[in-house]
Amino acid sequence: MVWHKIRRKSNLRVDAYSQFLKMLLVCLLAGTGIRATTAAELPPRLRRPVALAFTQNHQRLLVANSRGKSFSLIDIAQQKTIAEEPSGGVLSDLQPLEDGNWMLATDESNHQLLLLNIQDDQVQIRQRVSVSPYPVSVVVDRKQQFCYVTSLWSKRVTRIRLNKTADAWQATVMQAIDMPFSPRELLLLPGESRLVVADSFGGNLALLDTSKPATGRLRLLGVRQFPGHNVRGLGLSANGEMLLVAHQMLNELAHTVRNDVHWGLLMSNDLRWLKIESLLKGGSDLYAGAHMHPLGEAGSATADPSGLAVSRQGVVVVTLGGVREVAIGRENDFSLQRVNVGRRPVAAVIHPDGERAYVANMFDDSVSVVDLDDPGELVRISLGPKVALTQRDRGELLFFDATLSHDSWMSCHSCHTDGHTNGLLNDNFSDASFGAPKRVFSLLGRSDTGPFAWNASARDLASQVRNSIEQTMQADDPAREDHVQQLVSFLKTLKTPPPIDKVRGTYDAVAVERGRAIFEKRQCVKCHAPPIYTTPKIYNVGLKDELDHERFNPPTLRGVGYRSSFFHDSRAKQLSDVFSVHGHQLTEPLEEKDLQDLMHFLRSL
Repeated sequence: MVWHKIRRKSNLRVDAYSQFLKMLLVCLLAGTGIRATTAAELPPRLRRPVALAFTQNHQRLLVANSRGKSFSLIDIAQQKTIAEEPSGGVLSDLQPLEDGNWMLATDESNHQLLLLNIQDDQVQIRQRVSVSPYPVSVVVDRKQQFCYVTSLWSKRVTRIRLNKTADAWQATVMQAIDMPFSPRELLLLPGESRLVVADSFGGNLALLDTSKPATGRLRLLGVRQFPGHNVRGLGLSANGEMLLVAHQMLNELAHTVRNDVHWGLLMSNDLRWLKIESLLKGGSDLYAGAHMHPLGEAGSATADPSGLAVSRQGVVVVTLGGVREVAIGRENDFSLQRVNVGRRPVAAVIHPDGERAYVANMFDDSVSVVDLDDPGELVRISLGPKVALTQRDRGELLFFDATLSHDSWMSCHSCHTDGHTNGLLNDNFSDASFGAPKRVFSLLGRSDTGPFAWNASARDLASQVRNSIEQTMQADDPAREDHVQQLVSFLKTLKTPPPIDKVRGTYDAVAVERGRAIFEKRQCVKCHAPPIYTTPKIYNVGLKDELDHERFNPPTLRGVGYRSSFFHDSRAKQLSDVFSVHGHQLTEPLEEKDLQDLMHFLRSL
């Protein structure tokens, strides 16, 4: 195998009434399409671009900004930002319709799909469609009669009909289907009425049947598992025969020692090629005709593949969010070239001529123009003036920065995907030993639930951060104290996800209270004491690891409804198994109705 060829190129407080007027103005501007700002008037702010799409016959590039809650419009010929307009919410994805004068965008904070019209360098929001809460990605079918939206925390896929009149589009929700995991990326397969949906955290690909357009009905056909996690890119090969998956892979058998990190044995970053025919068959046939591009090598690693684009000519572009680079290559060429871009590149689109790619640099508030014929960054387009970063903002940058780790193989995000968890086991020294891998914790809603680590060895959050950098990530230098404090500031902002039953509309308050009574009666509160649903102590609960350790600190139950496995070794694969299969701390089994009530209560935390 030929390894990668590396190519380096180059404060005024406002009162509540003022805030109300400001928000009202934003909503009015977003609803009417009145241009909020021109290039000369762009205010300093954090924009955080996350998605891009060509518009107006590829003469303009529309950029969706998450933190800025806005759309930026770039003139491709002039290579500069010419306008910015408010969206009214946190944006997460863009997809064009027809020639790009019409566009779809997902508004994660307002739980909406936005139907946009771009004319005369203005972005008009023509329709806001309510979808399942927390939409993160959208895809349009070939005939453009439907689109599909994934929703992260409600764990759903929504099917939406798209109707075109003489001068406009109209969107109508048809159906939402529950998923067995939190979905993010999705892709329609060619020649088949099949939709691929990727797990946002673990290594799962779901296949949905979309063959009932008249009724709008979706059907889950099955889930294909592969050894990977953190899937942030799906694409099709130029011939339409292969599915490309950009992901990471944590080796549960490797130790977090310098040697295993250096050689990419602990954490690897990969571009996986799966034959669509094999994907549809499933089972042992999944890997028939499959292969992988390793993204990185010893001494010059990569981290956090974050976006994927494939040109009509077969050129593949993968954004490497942890190391400020993009990788460029072809299917059968393992000499992927790497090009420096801005900080945390997360999305890419390729111009139809196949000569250039445009890359959204999330933490630089910029878009890089990359030459694909002679790989290198041609220009970096600023989206507007920058502002001074807060302690929290600097911590966020560090959380996604793989240069904190040895050889840059991983960031904090690599295991704690967007602050949550990849659900896998990791053999690190936080339990003062190797040989007993432990489940990766979610960090959402956990900052005040110390002590930390399975054996409670880290008494405060700063100690845990320092240990993670120096021991798990095997940093080349001792953790800087300012970095530790910045990361702590960021981690304190990571909130528990909303209870899944509430976001799905299935919350049963009566059942929750019955479950709470069972939780108290069965003495679960001794180890999982409210309001943080843990205690600072360690307990022997009859669970041993491979080295016969049997005393553990109970993890907080906040957000437990979103975890994919349970106990230190993930022996329980679903929440109900903790009691029905393993009988955790039960002196007598629970009746089925009591078990269901207890599940209602736990999912409410």
